[in-house]
Amino acid sequence: MVADRRLALHATLPDRYARCEVLASTIDHRGRLAALVADPAQGFTPIPHFSALRPPPRYDATAVICDGAEIREIPLTDLGLWFTRIDTLGEGIVLAAARCEPVGIDIERHRGPIPEGELHLTDNVRVIDGGGQTRSAFYAGDDIEQLMTDAQGNIWTSYFDQSNYWFPNPDGTRSYGCMIGLARWDSDGSPPWMAPSHTPGVVWCDCYALNVGRDMVHACPYIDFPLIEIDADGVRSITPNPVTRCSGLAVSGSELAFLDQHRASGGFRWEIRRARRQGGAVTETERECLLLPEDRHPTGWAQGRIGRDGTLWLHEDGDPRHWYRYEVDT
Repeated sequence: MVADRRLALHATLPDRYARCEVLASTIDHRGRLAALVADPAQGFTPIPHFSALRPPPRYDATAVICDGAEIREIPLTDLGLWFTRIDTLGEGIVLAAARCEPVGIDIERHRGPIPEGELHLTDNVRVIDGGGQTRSAFYAGDDIEQLMTDAQGNIWTSYFDQSNYWFPNPDGTRSYGCMIGLARWDSDGSPPWMAPSHTPGVVWCDCYALNVGRDMVHACPYIDFPLIEIDADGVRSITPNPVTRCSGLAVSGSELAFLDQHRASGGFRWEIRRARRQGGAVTETERECLLLPEDRHPTGWAQGRIGRDGTLWLHEDGDPRHWYRYEVDT
């Protein structure tokens, strides 16, 4: 029998931003709500089948960091990319534009090296200090799924199944590659650590579930969903995982919580599949049906899916202003 589990309301974007468009929203490693908001009167336009609005080619925005009743704003002017990912970094923030295809390169040329000057790659990750000044910007590949920073100041980017990256070569050219899965960057955008080259035999088609903890990172990439454990020195372990369809992950010691969501009875069902890692294997132990406060059933897909150690933060699709919290009970 599946037990019901009520999520806690963790954070809400203050009412003063009710008229603003929310371009990006997250919960950082300190549990604070961080959001990128903008005045829609600047000329935002709707996109068919998409809940957010597209900003104009150049626009102003504000990064908002909420720590309980304390609210801090970082004004940002003349932004030229559609930034849809945000997290905090030190006293400032880091932004990412999920999509950044190079301009003017025919797909037929992807098979061979291309001089770097012909690619016109977009610096789609931007590091901004607490005063709103850009400290660094770098190209991080196309189709970013999640952007998360950790307590040590690293920047983690996970990717959807259509991701690609132009890898630099010693001769000044770049070569096209796909299925990046997961990467770790310094704040200055130095050459990254990339998961595929450090996990032979693992397919990184899509990094479905990511947990960036204080000392350890865990990921479950599609298509086989192995539980991969990563520390500062690289991959520590790869554990086969019978739990598939997981789109979020909480980890507390040997206890695991995988988010599984699907349509049910004309609506949406968010479910946690509890499991335990022991003796080099993952064993599912129980399931929990997630309800929102006041026992409300979700009205859309679970988005955000920010996993940090034993906590998983979620929001409903189309409502990045309200974040809910699930915690692993050990």
